[in-house]
Amino acid sequence: MIKRVLIPLDGSELAERAVPHLLRFITSEQTELLLMTALSSSVFPLLSDKMRSLTSERIVLSDESEASEQMQMIAQQLVQRGFRVESQFLPGAAAECILHLSEKANVDLIAMSTHGRTGIELALLGSVADKVVRNARSPVFIVPSKVMTKTETETAHPPRAIVLPLDGTVLAETALPVARQFAKDTGAVIHLIRVIESQDSEDELVADETAIDLNEVKGQPVVRQAACYLERIQLQLQLAGVVSRCHTVEGDPAEAIIRMARAEDADLITMSTHGRSGVERIVHGSVVSQVIGNAMCPLLLMRGKVPVEAFECEGSAATANSFC
Repeated sequence: MIKRVLIPLDGSELAERAVPHLLRFITSEQTELLLMTALSSSVFPLLSDKMRSLTSERIVLSDESEASEQMQMIAQQLVQRGFRVESQFLPGAAAECILHLSEKANVDLIAMSTHGRTGIELALLGSVADKVVRNARSPVFIVPSKVMTKTETETAHPPRAIVLPLDGTVLAETALPVARQFAKDTGAVIHLIRVIESQDSEDELVADETAIDLNEVKGQPVVRQAACYLERIQLQLQLAGVVSRCHTVEGDPAEAIIRMARAEDADLITMSTHGRSGVERIVHGSVVSQVIGNAMCPLLLMRGKVPVEAFECEGSAATANSFC
């Protein structure tokens, strides 16, 4: 159950407009909201560091006052909808403040927007959302900038479809519990998708399917192995009272996930991330960053964590075809 959500605000309309998307997945009876603003992020976020240093103290205080007014306005609107709301201002860099408060307040979810940068641009420029996703222990509800263009009518109906990509690894399955919870809370159907890349061989796929009894699937065609894996996950969801559908497709993982989300008119894409950054992100690429840059719905991202013994047992095969 999502009992407490942290919502970072920076005084911009972009950050504020992430709130309506979040409210589709939570209720005032179950969830309380914690609004926060990092003071350094509220001072002319579009100016360079040099320009910020030249800004007068009076203007800085004025800008912080505007951020405070925005937070109070949003808090009041949420209270009117029945939510319990707390507000906090923290001095310091935005990402560090968000991570610190999420730990201190023991939140179940962090909800924020992103500017939608992808690939090398994201790796080199960095972003608050990127740093939070890579380091937060809590799941992160991300609303890409493209999604902000949706009208109130388009976001008014209850969530109906959640896309959950799985690659057969324990790491990818860390996103399963939170997807299951969101589906139970909203009644949405989970669309399980397993993407088989062209370079996947039968031996590689068997090595990846750590949740399957290898004696049962060895020797079966690659696609059938993937289907068996998804059917196992589907059974788990069925026992938890969640409706799901299985999809096994071939092609590029990011493109396949985006196509599936659009075909099912998905309200949410739930994925795990390995938390790579910098040069490692450029070398390995990131399916998550590509999906963020092209998705037309919010994403729920969970930092994947694999037990040491499982990782050592499977070796490099555990991450051979992983998403992020």
